[in-house]
Amino acid sequence: MKRLGFLLLVFVMAGSVALFGADKEPIRIGMIASITGDAAEMGIEFMESVLVAVDLINSRGGIHGYPLSVSIVDGQSDPAAFALKAHRLIDNIKVIAGFGACDISFATAAGEVFQAKKTVFTDIAGTTPTIPLVGDYMFMTPIPDNDQGRAVAMYINDVLGYKKTTIFKDIASAYGTKLTEYYIHFLKEFSDDPNPVPLVVTYETFDEDFSPQLTRIKAQAEKLGLEAIVLPTWPRDAPTIAVQARALGIDLAFIGTDGVDTTALIDVGGDSVEGMVYATHYDPSIPGQPQICLDYVEEFRARYDYDPGAFGTMAYDSLMIMVEAVKAVIDEKGEAWWDSAGLADKRTATRDKVATMTFQWTSQAFSFTPEGWPRRALVWRVVENGERVFYDFQSYEDYTPEGVETLPFK
Repeated sequence: MKRLGFLLLVFVMAGSVALFGADKEPIRIGMIASITGDAAEMGIEFMESVLVAVDLINSRGGIHGYPLSVSIVDGQSDPAAFALKAHRLIDNIKVIAGFGACDISFATAAGEVFQAKKTVFTDIAGTTPTIPLVGDYMFMTPIPDNDQGRAVAMYINDVLGYKKTTIFKDIASAYGTKLTEYYIHFLKEFSDDPNPVPLVVTYETFDEDFSPQLTRIKAQAEKLGLEAIVLPTWPRDAPTIAVQARALGIDLAFIGTDGVDTTALIDVGGDSVEGMVYATHYDPSIPGQPQICLDYVEEFRARYDYDPGAFGTMAYDSLMIMVEAVKAVIDEKGEAWWDSAGLADKRTATRDKVATMTFQWTSQAFSFTPEGWPRRALVWRVVENGERVFYDFQSYEDYTPEGVETLPFK
């Protein structure tokens, strides 16, 4: 069924063009998502959200009357495929801008191509902070790991009140490795404790047996005063760890980061993740959402019969970044300029707006730093009665007060 939705995309876009008349050339944007392969769980979320968002924009007249056409191509969970599809979007489909990816390897592979072609590209869900350092045409939509590490450390120490934690460090993942390091670095600052994480256990992405690590935790928990297990993991790893921990009689609290926020958390974790609190990017109940985002949530529910997730909504946000930027260009320069300008000029003008404007149609208002990092709030959710529900909202200003910098480690 979901694969069918992907195949119908070209038909839906082609059909929408006819609604606007022949005088308006479609505004073409590209998305590269892993519809197949190991990262397909996130890629399908991206696709579902973008299908809703494109219909929403076109039902309201497109962008200044220009129909929005988004080409979704399959990156196949392979960096080489991401690079190949980036060339296809830029050279063959001739997109104004692009977005996609859920990991630094995919984002960088596509982003380097877009950068070389001077076409703006926004990473959807990769959080390694070096991603936008590919160049001045590269940006990232989600909170980078250095900011998330600071926010999570502050929240665990100041709000949840846990003073000693252990953490699972995924040594095969840049996400798991760097987020662990940022968390420990900032927790030392907030706790004024030189050793707030006295036990770090390591594993590799997609491991299935965590009994050696959990046995160590169980044996040392009382001696070290451990109160919680922090899980900066990929989607299926955290719930698998939780199930095995509870089976061993470990009753420490679980705290997750954005990588756990998919349907796998409940589907795999079941009762073992009940009460788990975790940091993420979105919940339909967060305050201050614009009406267009609320409309997106309503239409998503009607179409798929469940709420949009954080990763799907990051795809919505990535698209809205480009939509607002193109709209701002046409607002400023006029339709006559847009109709006569060359593709290279349109791409550069769109990039310049992405770099300098504050976005209002995204799930929360934000802008980019000069390096391409977003200044975003962090959302907290909790597993309650087998559902992922809103828990708290941590503003950017809260975890990054004026004068504070959270630059990535070199």
